[in-house]
Amino acid sequence: MLRSVFVGSVVAGLLAVSVWPAAAAGPNTPFLGDLNGDGRVDRVTLGAVGLTSTCTVSVQDGLVGGGFAAAVQHSYVSPRTSGPLPYCPDMGEVVDLGGNGTPEIVTTGFYWYGATDALLVLRDFAPVASFNGLSMPSTLRAVDFDGDGRKDLWSSTDQSSRLRTYTNTAAGTLVPGPFEVCSDASLPQHAFADFDGDGGQDMLLYRRCGLGVGRAAELYRGGGGPPVVFATSTTATYEVFVGDFDYNGVPDVGLITKQSGGAVTVRHFLNDGAAGFTELP
Repeated sequence: MLRSVFVGSVVAGLLAVSVWPAAAAGPNTPFLGDLNGDGRVDRVTLGAVGLTSTCTVSVQDGLVGGGFAAAVQHSYVSPRTSGPLPYCPDMGEVVDLGGNGTPEIVTTGFYWYGATDALLVLRDFAPVASFNGLSMPSTLRAVDFDGDGRKDLWSSTDQSSRLRTYTNTAAGTLVPGPFEVCSDASLPQHAFADFDGDGGQDMLLYRRCGLGVGRAAELYRGGGGPPVVFATSTTATYEVFVGDFDYNGVPDVGLITKQSGGAVTVRHFLNDGAAGFTELP
């Protein structure tokens, strides 16, 4: 049963207890990670030297007490040979591939056409490997889907309407992850939490698939399997959020629905701890 509410202070209060992901890498956006192993977060910015194959990585070491040091720039030659110059990535994430204690920078670029070798791995600021990704990605972000302690990756694009995940394996490779779905937003509205108690992060997602059609609010488990579908529509829009509505320490799901006529409803789904949900009346 739907429960209609006044959208204002009530919804704001609900969102105040939501679990939202931290900001991460999109095109031409600095990203954070510990590159030197001192336990402090460093700031990384990717760049290019004109319209050439020479790419740059600028690193600002994290300082004791907060803030960042002056940038130190490193350069390398991109192995890419197709697409518009420069052949340099414009987004990335710091990830320890294989969990061996050596950080890598996994990069990609919005103007990189084709999914083959679309994820370029840098180690010590030099290319060492590449893996298949998305053509013309809009977003690249890291999260531990399967709870093994290694950060996995996901990317999305509004060019080919895809959201794809990548598993960080013990062998130090990136392979297709727990789910891949149609999504035409450059950065779909979402939240992460461990809904099924397996130690990994699950993705609560509002996605569109095609203009004016195929809208859904769903939960995708980081361990794989079919999604939990909370709502679908061809006309309504959704916003998903996380809360603990019964105060038992288990993440529950909230869903805000806005109909095309303007009516807004808020629904709450209690989680049994294993990603089984019961809607509150």
